[in-house]
Amino acid sequence: MHLITVKDFPDIDFGDIRRNRRFVSIINNISQQPGRSIPQQNGEWYDTKATYSFFKNEEVSVESLQHAIMAFGSEQVKGLDRVLIAHDISNISYNDLKAEGLGYLDNKEGQGVLCYSSLAISTSGVPLSLVYQHTWIRPLEQLGKSARRKSLPFEQKESYEWYSGMKEVNRLLGPGIKKLHIADREADIYDLFFSAFEAHTDLLIRSRHNRQLGDGSHLWEDIADQPIAAEVELQIPDVTGKKTTPILVEVRFHRVEILRPLNNGSQYESAELTAIEIKQKAAKHDWQKEPVHWKLLTTLDVPTVTEALQCVKWYCYRWLIERFHFVLKSGTRIETLQLKKASSLQKAIHTYSVAAMRIMQMVYQSRVTPDVSCEIVLTRDQWITLYVLINKSLNIPDRPPSLGQAIAWIGQLGGHIGRKRDGQPGLKTVWLGYQRVCDAEKLYTVLKQTKFG
Repeated sequence: MHLITVKDFPDIDFGDIRRNRRFVSIINNISQQPGRSIPQQNGEWYDTKATYSFFKNEEVSVESLQHAIMAFGSEQVKGLDRVLIAHDISNISYNDLKAEGLGYLDNKEGQGVLCYSSLAISTSGVPLSLVYQHTWIRPLEQLGKSARRKSLPFEQKESYEWYSGMKEVNRLLGPGIKKLHIADREADIYDLFFSAFEAHTDLLIRSRHNRQLGDGSHLWEDIADQPIAAEVELQIPDVTGKKTTPILVEVRFHRVEILRPLNNGSQYESAELTAIEIKQKAAKHDWQKEPVHWKLLTTLDVPTVTEALQCVKWYCYRWLIERFHFVLKSGTRIETLQLKKASSLQKAIHTYSVAAMRIMQMVYQSRVTPDVSCEIVLTRDQWITLYVLINKSLNIPDRPPSLGQAIAWIGQLGGHIGRKRDGQPGLKTVWLGYQRVCDAEKLYTVLKQTKFG
């Protein structure tokens, strides 16, 4: 994986060039050694101490880190005509950590940080960059007061995070890029659809509420009564994320008028949207918790079945934001950090997220464009090291292997057997294998500088 530099972050400013460099160094260390502790990533005590000091330093604010990372992410999608933006909220748990300022999660026993992330995805399903991220703490004094929180104005509710997140993404990417915001049921918020209309952007959200329609019926029953527009196979990832299984589904869609909820004070009385239903025909597979049955709402115009199927395909890409949070937690092991303040942990979450994003890009780019040169993600020294490890030969080819071949080899080093039924290497095997490549590359670099090279 190519090293990043300070120049890659257009708006980086932590008040001191040394802090800027340290920030980039931390990201490179995590990227090359995901899952290892801070002392293991740094080696030398000086660098280890400097990393801890960076996260503890009050001159480096959570907000300045967010700003630098969002500017970096926005640069990665410049020049594109359309991007998909997958949004999700994840709990980062520190249940056994005695750190100052942590808040509650789902109950009084759980403590940690909440993390809202927005992932830019190409229309072909390649994760491009993390374009927005926000972390916050739930104050302990609000625990058990859900009834009071429900009565608060929309701007003071936690659900407002969806509104502010999508609004900020629109601002960061600007009007020149067509944006489709994709989210699960938690984002089925009436006011959110009008924010999209006002911003001239689009939403694709899984329905959570059986909303009342303008003709007096209700959404879920209404869409179920529509004729089947198509029967198609969806490729649904299994619980491991390594393989996909074709699932036959029925697709229905039509235009609906959603009425304003009774307890909503919006100035808008109704919204014109397209409803799309995807319903699995056969019984669920052993690994499925339940059969696929999605009811989607979108601001997009969907005149034909072609556009409806395109929406279904794009919604399936939402799964990538869940994989991002998986890499962040399981790959970089962000929840094992032993920092003493919640603010330090928030800074670490944002920093580690850049590394998690780079690991994801490497894996998913290989699945979409397996035949391109591996040098789009690996340095020459890395692919040579990889070639020697796998082939046990010093007869280095003149041309680098393809990206698909390189990732297959990296997966092999991480424990992927590679049988047909095993599918492609998963994220975990790739980051484990990549650690071995980076470790061996250090030895290769030393040997090159000696008479043994």
